[in-house]
Amino acid sequence: MAEAVKTEHPHIVRQAGVCGGEPVIDGLRVSVRHVVTLHQRGEAIVDIAEFLGITEAQVFHALSYFFDHCDEIMSLIAQEELAHARFTRS
Repeated sequence: MAEAVKTEHPHIVRQAGVCGGEPVIDGLRVSVRHVVTLHQRGEAIVDIAEFLGITEAQVFHALSYFFDHCDEIMSLIAQEELAHARFTRS
């Protein structure tokens, strides 16, 4: 398996073959995009952590990455929503 590529956020990495190379929480297959989507839906930090099986600190790390890379993550969210809309229309 490819080695994880660190980002400027020490707990967020990219790894070929893991979530399509999207930024994820180090050592997990939990994407920043997924954490942000739940947060934008109004889920509480504690509930996001429990639902995804991560710590609250990991949720904050993902959100910190998002705030520094908002355009990138919003683009990933838009792509996911488009793919979902295409799938549900079929």
